[in-house]
Amino acid sequence: MKTLSLNIVMTYPVYWSRYQVLRDFIQNFYDTVGCDEWPQRFYYDYKDLELSMWVKGETFNYEWLLHIGASTKTNNSNEYAGFFGEGFKIASLCAYRDYYWKIQMMSDDWQIDVTDIEQAIDNIPVKMLAYNLYSVKKKNETKLILKNITKEDYEIFLAAFDSFYCIDNPIMGKLLWKGPEGAVFLRSSNPINERLPVTRDYGRKGAVFCGYQMLGTNPFNLVVCLHHYKKEDRERRSLYPFDVIDVFSSIVFDIDADCAMIMLEKMRRYWNTYQQKSFDIFSWSRVIDRLIRKISESPMVKEKFVNKYQNLICLKKIESIADQNRRWQARAWLDLQEKKYLPVKSTFMLMGYPTIEEECEKHGGFVVDDNADNFQERCFKVLEDVCKDVFAGFFEFNRIPERKIIINSFAVYNGMAVVFKKQKPILNIIGIRIRYDVGKLYLKSSLFTVEGYYEALSTYVHEMCHSFGGDSSASFSQALTYAIKLLMVYKEIVENGRSKWNQEFEKSLTQEMKNNTL
Repeated sequence: MKTLSLNIVMTYPVYWSRYQVLRDFIQNFYDTVGCDEWPQRFYYDYKDLELSMWVKGETFNYEWLLHIGASTKTNNSNEYAGFFGEGFKIASLCAYRDYYWKIQMMSDDWQIDVTDIEQAIDNIPVKMLAYNLYSVKKKNETKLILKNITKEDYEIFLAAFDSFYCIDNPIMGKLLWKGPEGAVFLRSSNPINERLPVTRDYGRKGAVFCGYQMLGTNPFNLVVCLHHYKKEDRERRSLYPFDVIDVFSSIVFDIDADCAMIMLEKMRRYWNTYQQKSFDIFSWSRVIDRLIRKISESPMVKEKFVNKYQNLICLKKIESIADQNRRWQARAWLDLQEKKYLPVKSTFMLMGYPTIEEECEKHGGFVVDDNADNFQERCFKVLEDVCKDVFAGFFEFNRIPERKIIINSFAVYNGMAVVFKKQKPILNIIGIRIRYDVGKLYLKSSLFTVEGYYEALSTYVHEMCHSFGGDSSASFSQALTYAIKLLMVYKEIVENGRSKWNQEFEKSLTQEMKNNTL
């Protein structure tokens, strides 16, 4: 027997959990065997508080366990995550010092038992991690034995075992794609062990493997494996949400279109997601964009997707007030359609889907306008006069809006306002800020009837309230509520306006009769 000091003081400030220790012990064997032969060549056994794990047909020299950073990989590959020297020594330190496990490692014709010895540093006695080295009967296998392993420890070992990538892992469902860069699976019905790493906010619906180990989760019922992605953290803790998004972004470059379609379907909740800023590490937007592009590059898969999802409608980015106005009209038209559309981001246009504005225009949903004729001009003036008397100091009447008529009977609006942002907002008499000038005010031609006065007036007032903001703004809501109150307070002015409205219809009827007589 020979005792070998590792020059690692027992008080070295590193603390690994039982899970991390066991995972690193397993890692040593995984590196040797590789993922393809892992389930067939790795053996383990647990009984009487003793856990054994071994592989047959593989041996190495104990000297690899004496040096930090030394690797026992016989194929000189960098595919797998661990280095036998460093990982084994740190795992042994924590197991021996913190959990009081007894550790034996054996391969070929040698065996080591992890222990400690006392040495002097500057004449001060210090305990050091050490190995007791023994010569044993030659065996063509490598084996690790851990003693004082409780049943709970063994359950942690089983969880750590399931953290390694292989196609037979119990959480792997149907294989969607596999290549040198990684693989993508559907999640099986087997639950993800609660001891395995979880990514904050994502729960345990799906899993993410990096460097052949499960390091995080995702919310999509997918198992995404990126073999060459490595975290800087040596202890390989769980992935952050932006790490998971980064893994998805990377794997999408390599998968095929069929896999991309299934992934996109699983991520349906983000089909209308845009980045909130130019560089948004927490947004799934770029992943969705890359999946769409991947699908659009395959005519067959693109056709399959479009045939399956025929109700998608794209929302392009709004660049101007005119765009906003068309969007309001298109959304109002969409709300009245029997066919239920699903709004999605503009990248879906790569697969041939129309924009909401294109679909609205195709079905005649936009306002088709015309200038008011002489009779309609007089009716407009009745409404304007009522508003000047009722809303003096409330609306700004320095300039009367241009009078326009909506002649499209399919248009969903009874009225519409075209507004322009004021250079400097002003306060009205009750302290609400007037932010916009109403440049044009539209009324639908169907309002110009004898019975249409009240609807025409309420529509006119509604559109004038847009000088305070859009439909969903608090200032618009506040202004409209107060405007209704003023109409009730000044009901005599309102009724007088109705009489003038009726007179215009009488004049029009009289003039029409004269023309018919002539």
